[in-house]
Formats: sequence, structure tokens, C-alpha cells
Amino acid sequence: FFIKRMNKRKHISIENMSTINVGMMTSGGLAPCLSSSVAHLVNYWSAAKKEGKIAGLTIRMYRDGYKGMLLGDSFLVPEETWDQCEVLHELGGSPIGNSRVKLTNIKDCVARGFAPEGVSPLEVASQQLMKDEINIIHTIGGDDTNTQAAELSKYLLEKHNGKVIVIGMPKTVDNDVYPIKQTFGAKTAAVQGAVFFENVVSESSANPRMLIIHECMGRDSGYLTAATSFEYRELLNKKKFVNGFSMNAKSRDIHAVWIPESSIDIEKEGERLKKVMDEYGNVNVFISEGSGVHDIVAEMEAAGSEVPRDAFGQVLHD
Repeated sequence: FFIKRMNKRKHISIENMSTINVGMMTSGGLAPCLSSSVAHLVNYWSAAKKEGKIAGLTIRMYRDGYKGMLLGDSFLVPEETWDQCEVLHELGGSPIGNSRVKLTNIKDCVARGFAPEGVSPLEVASQQLMKDEINIIHTIGGDDTNTQAAELSKYLLEKHNGKVIVIGMPKTVDNDVYPIKQTFGAKTAAVQGAVFFENVVSESSANPRMLIIHECMGRDSGYLTAATSFEYRELLNKKKFVNGFSMNAKSRDIHAVWIPESSIDIEKEGERLKKVMDEYGNVNVFISEGSGVHDIVAEMEAAGSEVPRDAFGQVLHD
């Protein structure tokens, strides 16, 4: 796929390259696919060299995402360790580190020491990639990461004749990278979140009238919360209970699912869930981290209060 895409670029032909220099970086929040994605890409490119599809190959990893690219913090993966990268499939997190850096937020990049005053971070990143003689850079990340990858690709094309090809790899547990149907990590996160709650829900029997709130990631997207709810319901449907005991399917069910896309009438919900508490002795709520935030922000702005935001302009939830 990558080889075909490269051949379509008029100014780049792999047949004329003695060596292809590949760069990789991961960025944004963690997802259960980062380490495995790096392993797959190393395997893909090393296989291309072994099969004679490319004459030579170097693989460079940029530490901590765009931060490493801006600061020139990277390392070459020795050829003798390419096959060993298969073990990364068994590891979580990112083997090269993540960060949250917005290349188009010049003020933030300068303040954090990632770019000098008066120089665009996009230019700093471009110059570093060209200095490292990178032909292809894989940016593994979510919506913010790939939005910045698109900006970097556009900049390289317009300012530097597209000397570096940027290939975005959509990973995010939020599953909100349009038009990708399912992003890397989303399914695994939902399944594992359901397994986690399957254990946590037993706490409902620790004390009378227990309230359990299961918070899932999702700043603007309720996908993970809804998908985790679905996966948990699948697990619950397979369980058997004994009549007469307080522990039953109803007490272990999900009594509310709150997501950012839907407004919450907290008073009505409180009344409804109080009845659930009275009947079953506990309440289980699944909630996205961004649920209700839009309403809170609207109230703060209407009151003239400052809304704290990060470098991407997203509301801080701290």
C-alpha cells in the first residue's frame, strides 16, 4: 500500500532510491495498539527489504511524538534488532513515548522551548526530518495527531516540494477519526473496560446503597462509553444467578449511560436513579469524561468565568 502511494507522487520514485529512511512517532493519549503498531510497521518495512522490494532501509524513532521531532530527539533502530521488535505486540503503552504538542500553536511551542521565537514549528519539524534524511514519517495518533500530520504534510508539499511523505495512522479509543470506521485500539479498549467493570461491579455488595461510577475516555465522543457498555452487557448476559439472593442481573446491570452527545437533566436523572437505588440497593453509571462539559462551559462563559484550555484549545477537565 505504502509503496503504491509513494509511486503516485511525481517527484518521488522508490526505484531511484538506494535506501528508504523511515521515521515513526506516537502522539496523544495512550491506546492499546501503539506498541503493536510500531511492531507491525517495523515488520512491514524490514520484510520489504528482505523481499528485495527496496534496496536499503533505515528506521528512526522520534521520542515523545512531535516534541522529539522538534527537538531532534530520536534514535535509529539497529537492523539486527528489527526481528526482535515482534515482542512489542505483547507490551502496552508506547515504546517510544507520547506527548501533546500542536505544531500550529506557535505560542505554545515557543513557550515550551520546542521552537525559537519567530520560526514556525512546522518549519522546525520539516528541517529536522530533512536533516535526518527521512523519506517517510509515520505519525501514529488520534484526531489531534493526524490533524497536525495533515498540516505538516501540506507544509512540506508547499514549502519543500514534498520531500517527506507523511502517513497518518489512526489510533484512538474514542473511535472519532472520520471517515475511519474503526480506529486502532477502540475495540480492545471497550472489551478491556468491560472486563474491568465486571470485577468492579462486585463492590456493589460491599455496602448498602452503593453508587459505582465507571468513567471512560471520551472528550467529545461517547463511543467508548457506549461500546464498553455493550461489551459489558454481553458478559452479563452469559452469567447465571440464584433466585432469592440480592445479587442478580438487575443489580449488576448498567443503570445509566451518560455521553457528551446528549444533555443530562441531572434532577430528573437523580429522581430516576434514586428509585433504582431503592429497588436494587445500588446504582451503576457509565459516563464519558466529557459528559456534561458543554453545559458547564456554557454556564461558565455566560457568567464571565475563564475556561481553562490546553494547547489544542480543548477544555481542561482537571
